[in-house]
Amino acid sequence: MYKMLVLDMDGTLLNDEHKISEENIRAIREAREIGVKVVLASGRVLGGLLPYLEELNLIDENNYSVACTGALVVNNTNTEILGSNNLTIKDLKYIYDIANKLNLTLSIYTPDSILVSSDSMFSKYDSIVNNIPFKLVDFDSLDEKVQLNKINLINEDIDGLQKIKEFFNGIETENVSLKDIDIKIANKRKKGNIKKGILNPPKDLFDRYTVVQSTSFMIEIVNKNCNKWFGVRKIAERLNIKEEEIICVGDSENDKHMIKNAGLGVAMGNAFPKIKDIADFVTYTNVENGVAHVIDRFILGKERAYAG
Repeated sequence: MYKMLVLDMDGTLLNDEHKISEENIRAIREAREIGVKVVLASGRVLGGLLPYLEELNLIDENNYSVACTGALVVNNTNTEILGSNNLTIKDLKYIYDIANKLNLTLSIYTPDSILVSSDSMFSKYDSIVNNIPFKLVDFDSLDEKVQLNKINLINEDIDGLQKIKEFFNGIETENVSLKDIDIKIANKRKKGNIKKGILNPPKDLFDRYTVVQSTSFMIEIVNKNCNKWFGVRKIAERLNIKEEEIICVGDSENDKHMIKNAGLGVAMGNAFPKIKDIADFVTYTNVENGVAHVIDRFILGKERAYAG
């Protein structure tokens, strides 16, 4: 019997409107009623998980989350840290140099804010998704006492801008102009700046850190000793749950470690192809209640008809 269910957030538990479907809520509730521990594992900071933890009634000191791609493992009242692997100022200087050479935007995740060197559509997006403010800082003079949970490298390309536009088109905010995004996209097309993704990061970056692609335009960098599976294991040890009793569900590269090592590793129908290749099972997409399908089939032992 599976005793723990670990769920990625964006592209997995959440639909394309960044909401949890009623079917997923129903299935999670029924799984918890028979004693299954439900854990959220995300690239987000804890603040970005809190609204969903509240919706799922998971805010108490006996429930846990994996935040910042495994750099921080905490109980859901943020009163106990089970595991933490941060980056250093030396790491930041090395990664910042790479960002400048590759013409990439860099953002730093700390426990209470996202640090950026310029105000952009991407920093506003990160701030809203993670439910914490962004702060403009000078990376060259950052205090060494700052906790650096995670660093993102972002290519502000057309693909990324289109996805940012889709996100802001679905919410109300006075801080972002869709017209401004359209102008940026048009200017990049005019200049021929249409490359997608993050091209040719140096091999040494992968040797020094855990580097995973979370979207087509962004990679996440965390301490070499951590990833989502690191966090899942910390929680499982606390709860005396065996690895073979764990189901992990995700869609992108930052989920690969937990999908590969779990008792049952599940890829979403919308997952990256390489994630589907390593999974034990491929469920429906995030808009087709794929999480509910996994719970019903492997935990509750029943099948349902699913609709997007």
